[in-house]
This record gives sequence, C-alpha cells and structure tokens, in this order.
Amino acid sequence: MKKSIVFSNHEDEIRVAILENKKLMEIYFEDLESGKLAGKIFLGRIENVVPALESFFVNIGTKKNGFLRFKDTTIDPNSLHRGSLIIVQVKKDGNTRKGPQLTMRINIPGRYMVYMPFGENSIGISKKIFSSNEKDRLREIGEILIETEEEGIIFRTNSENVDFHTLKNEFNDLKNIWKNIIENSKKNNKPTLLYEDENFIQYILREKLDNETYEIITDDTMLFKDFSILKEKYPNLIIRKVDIDAFSWSNIYEQLDDVFSRKVELPSGGIITIDKTEALTVFDVDSASNVLEDNVETTSFKTNLEAAKEICRQLRLRNIAGIILIDFIDMKENYHKEEIINIIKEESLKDKAKISISGFTKLGLLELSRKRTAPSIDALLFTQCPICQGTGKIASPKIVFRRAFKDLEESLEDLKKNHDIKEVYTSVYHNLSGYFTKEKKKYIENKYNVKLDIDFNWPDPNSYNIRYRK
Repeated sequence: MKKSIVFSNHEDEIRVAILENKKLMEIYFEDLESGKLAGKIFLGRIENVVPALESFFVNIGTKKNGFLRFKDTTIDPNSLHRGSLIIVQVKKDGNTRKGPQLTMRINIPGRYMVYMPFGENSIGISKKIFSSNEKDRLREIGEILIETEEEGIIFRTNSENVDFHTLKNEFNDLKNIWKNIIENSKKNNKPTLLYEDENFIQYILREKLDNETYEIITDDTMLFKDFSILKEKYPNLIIRKVDIDAFSWSNIYEQLDDVFSRKVELPSGGIITIDKTEALTVFDVDSASNVLEDNVETTSFKTNLEAAKEICRQLRLRNIAGIILIDFIDMKENYHKEEIINIIKEESLKDKAKISISGFTKLGLLELSRKRTAPSIDALLFTQCPICQGTGKIASPKIVFRRAFKDLEESLEDLKKNHDIKEVYTSVYHNLSGYFTKEKKKYIENKYNVKLDIDFNWPDPNSYNIRYRK
C-alpha cells in the first residue's frame, strides 16, 4: 500500500486528504476541524445534578452545557455538587440537540503514546502491534516510566521499535503538559479552556504520518519548507511541491462525489446505497449490472467482497459511526460469510477509530459499530433542508393541490359572508401548473364572483399562499 498525504492551501484554508494507492480515504478541512471540541480540556463548573440519568450537566464556557456521566468521574460522584469546579475533557462533540460528552478520565496524546494521569497504573499497547517481543519490550518500558499508582500509559502504533530515550522524552513532555493544566486550573475560578491540541497541521502529521506513508504532496511553499525536517525521521519519505492545486494534481476533486452521493458504484457494476438515520447507518449492496460470473453464489460473493472493502472506506471517508447494518447480497455458503468478516477485520486495521464486528444476524445483516469522537462529514458540510426537514421527501402535487383548492373554497365561503372580496391571488409551486387548469380557475371565479390570479413562483412545494383583495 502506498499512502500519500496531500496538503492544499486554498483561499487561506488548509485542506488535507489521505490517499491509499491514489484512492481517497479521508479528508479534512481546517476551518471545520477548528470548531471541534473533542480532546480539549476545560475547567468546568457543575450546573446541575441529575440522579435519574446518573449524570452532571457541566458548564465549560461553551453554548451548551456538557454531559458528564457518574461513571466517567475519577472521584466519588457523591462528593460533587452544584457549583463544584472540576477538570474535564471533551470525550465526544455535541450536536444541534445535545451538548458535548465529558469525562474526568483525561487522555493526553503524543506521537508515540497517550498519557493518562488517572490511568490506575495500566499499560496498554496498540492492537496493531503484533510482535509479542515488541509488546513485551514496550510493557517493560511502561513499567519503568510510570511512577505512581494513579497514572497510566497507552503505547500507540507509532511506538513500535522506537528507542527508550525517545519514548521517555515524550512521556515527560506529556506529564509536564498535565502539570501545567493543574497549575492553570488553580488560577481560575470560572469555566475556561485549559488545554487544546496542537494546530491543525501538527495534528494531521502526528495522527496520520507513519512508516507506511510514501509521500507528502503540497502546493504551499511554506509548508514544503516546514516538511523538509520530516526527512530526519523518515529518510525514505518523498516530499513533493506542485505548482497547481494539490487536490487537482492528485485527482481528489474527481473522487469527492464519493463523500456526498447516496449511491456508490463498485468496479464490477454493483451498487452500494447508503441511508443514515439518527441511531444507525444502513448499507445496502446490490449486484446491479454485475452478471459476469458463472452462478449466483459466485456473483454474490465477489460483489460482496468489493462492497466490504468499499464500505470500510466509506466509514473512514464520511466518518460514519454508531450502529452500522450491512445488507449484503444473500450468500448460502458460511465460509463466504466468514471471508467477508475477515476482509472487514483486515480493512479496519487501517482505521484509527475502533470497529467492533458483531457478526451476521438471523436476518442475514452484518452488524458492526464504529466509535467516533467528532461529527460525521455530513454533519459538518450539510444542514437540514428547511423544506423536507431532512426526510428527502415532499408532498405529491395532487395532495398539495387538493389541500390548496379546499382551503381556497372554504376561505371564500367564509369571507364572502361578511366581506366584498373582488380578487384572490394564489401562489403555488411550479409543479401544480397542471392541476390549476383554466377550468378550475373559471369554476372558482364563477362560483364566488371573484377574479382569481395564479402564479407558479412559490418556493415551497409543500405549501402555498392565498391573498385576498376587496
């Protein structure tokens, strides 16, 4: 696998794309990332205690109070009360309805490890480190570095084969960050931000640059110069400066439709349809025009193999999380189902987010979940349609016409009793032009002795507007 990281500076905004074998896998926008709260550490004040939810509502100085569950505290919840000042970290960003989810179990990430001041002497090692000898080495280093019963450490994938001195230096740096957070919290008596992660570019390099990265591409001269220092740690890394938009040079714009489209085509001719609800996301796989194989089982299996890889890509690309159901094409052979699960396990190793696979349900749906701390790209790039309210549906023209015509008749019946109405102006959506015919117009004018003017410029297909003049 050849992994590339593309940095493009467009209208003073940095955009980043992660490519694997030239295929778009992840995309980030600086202005969208800057609005995220996940990972930031605040001094918060408890505003309300809700025993029924076993939670606190905590003011962290943002528009909405954060949500802290009793089980995410590091001390006895009974010792906390309204007005208590506590250090909390945003565990998960909020949305339009909910505030951010908080925790007192602080994690401070570095390039090689995550420092946990309340880690209870635990040592974790990335599941993507497979060597038992390397796991033993890192565990021994962890036992040396951890000095108290309270703190803990998690070794990240990048820590593999990194020398003790480098790991010790980062451990001390992360520990000093925590000491500074404690000191800053003592200087404040109201909700305030105590710590936020590195800037956008440093964050991308820390989280996305690894030994599998083949090249970095940029169209920005200053970034190109800054990236040259990376050659010290990654001597085989190619750092490329291009003279045109780096996204255009890397053919990223051509792949952006994969972020927004409801349907995604597979190389064999199959199609994946993606539907999202509040609680879960559903992927439906259809063989469509794929009829090249010898029999149904083979066609289904090969289409499903392609779909499994593409769905894992879509999870990363769109940052989809929560409960995920996949309706693969029906397969009779159990070993084919096992192969599909193995493909998803293999692809999930490339994903920073944790994916848990529950297996196939009795109805033949594959159930899995993906953990996320930040909103999906849909939530960041799109707002709910004010007309359909997110349903993607509008009322049929016949229904709206019947409602409008009934409303027109009833209102004229009532108004004509007490007012001398001479003219009626009706505005409707353009798709009603075939319903408000000359005959219907003449019927209203003759029955109620009025002049009826109809225009088809009303912007909302679900409603209409009726105005009267004496």
